Amino acid sequence: MGRKYSIILLFLVFLTVLLRTAWIGDDAYITMRSVDNWVNGYGLTWNPAERVQTFTHPLWMLLLAGAYFVVGNAYFSLIGLSLLVSLAVMLAFLIWGAQNEFDLALGGLLLILSNAFIDYSTSGLENPISHLLALLFVLYFLKSNGAMNARKIFLLGLLAGLAVLNRMDSILLYLPALLYIFWQDRTPKNVGRLLMGFIPFTLWSLFSLFYYGFVFPNTYYAKLNTSIPHGTLVQQGVLYFFNSILLDPITLFIIASSLLAAFLWGDSRQKLIGAGMILYLGYVVYIGGDLMSGRFFSICFLLAVVLLLRHSDALGWRRKFLLGLVALFLGLMSPSLAFNPPVHLDLEIANRSGISDEQGFYYGGSGLLRWGRYHKLPEHEWVSEGINLRKQGPQVYVGKGIGYLGFYAGPQVHVIDYFALSDTLLARLPLQQGIKWDIGHIRRAIPDGYLETLETGTNKIADPNLAVYYEKFSMVTRGNLWSWERIQAIFDLNIGKYDALLDAYLREVNQ
Repeated sequence: MGRKYSIILLFLVFLTVLLRTAWIGDDAYITMRSVDNWVNGYGLTWNPAERVQTFTHPLWMLLLAGAYFVVGNAYFSLIGLSLLVSLAVMLAFLIWGAQNEFDLALGGLLLILSNAFIDYSTSGLENPISHLLALLFVLYFLKSNGAMNARKIFLLGLLAGLAVLNRMDSILLYLPALLYIFWQDRTPKNVGRLLMGFIPFTLWSLFSLFYYGFVFPNTYYAKLNTSIPHGTLVQQGVLYFFNSILLDPITLFIIASSLLAAFLWGDSRQKLIGAGMILYLGYVVYIGGDLMSGRFFSICFLLAVVLLLRHSDALGWRRKFLLGLVALFLGLMSPSLAFNPPVHLDLEIANRSGISDEQGFYYGGSGLLRWGRYHKLPEHEWVSEGINLRKQGPQVYVGKGIGYLGFYAGPQVHVIDYFALSDTLLARLPLQQGIKWDIGHIRRAIPDGYLETLETGTNKIADPNLAVYYEKFSMVTRGNLWSWERIQAIFDLNIGKYDALLDAYLREVNQ
């Protein structure tokens, strides 16, 4: 069989797997509510009354907005864009990522066996575009032997810049390679070419600072201001790795094998990509991992497969054949095979660590193959609850899962969540004492008078220090965009001028 036909066959296999496993999670609809508001003239907001950035992936959000403007259906915008980008990832991998037919088959087998990669090739989250940008960057970086010309420097900078625009923390994956490019030729022109690639990210950051009042998304503050001891977070990060070993053993095995091969047989550039992967994986441990099993491993897994295939000659066909057998064995060990529609798993270790198989949980109501004439997707109790809230009319609602619910409740319902993902004030408050927490879902106590404040538009917060603190946030998120007082408040809040007010409130409630 020729290389061309091998590529076509593997592409069709991957397409079949994607169609069988495609799903959309609740968190994707958090972004879609902002997109829906924007497309319908309410601004790029979560609740139209205030400017809060609830999404962590600006580039993905912009692509979704374009798709939603054309398609007009949230579910098919999310699933369609995810499928298109993921198919582009696979096509790029098959064309440029493997040197021969054996490597094509091995690479394709590895990709379809990984739950992390397959699960988050859809889901509605930003992973597909992260996969594509990282793959193109690594392939181009490894291909660029010797000194880099101006075009290569700019394109590599642009790919990295777009990846950071898609998700800020991805900079760690690219940092060693970017430092290498910078160090190789430190002339002002080449440094300028590299930095030009970050112009889109810089423009978004300036827009975010002006429009929302902060460079970072609200979710950053919601997950930063928790008061959870750092040692506990690191322990949770280790549990995230344990969870992957249980549910998806092939993913970390291939990542570890790839890093070992890169540092044993790889050239300097392959080692730099490996160093970026180590930085990123260390960061995953540092922040406590994630609620979603495998989500933060998908991009490293894809790069690991690329690096492994780069050592084709050093490994030899016997070692590669053995690697394929081991990978197949580990892939079949998974409680839920990556290439099959999932089953919801009730595993004790997952429940105890607060890390869930999100695809297994949501597929029954959001899997693409569940769609039918009498089944509008997604189907979930939060969808029904959101529709009922829309029918009831304007109100303030406090809940937990706010993606499906928030989107279907519509812009007239002011939706906030106990986990502070959608509210600037709650995101600055620490973990509610005495409440069990899961990573990414850190519950806050609602301050006395805060709901009445949101309902009436008048500051009725009981604590005087917190009331003044809220006024500053309200000026930023609700005030006239162009007022000097608002610009001053943005500056003051970002330098921590009013943090003493929050500290005084916390001392009072903790007495």
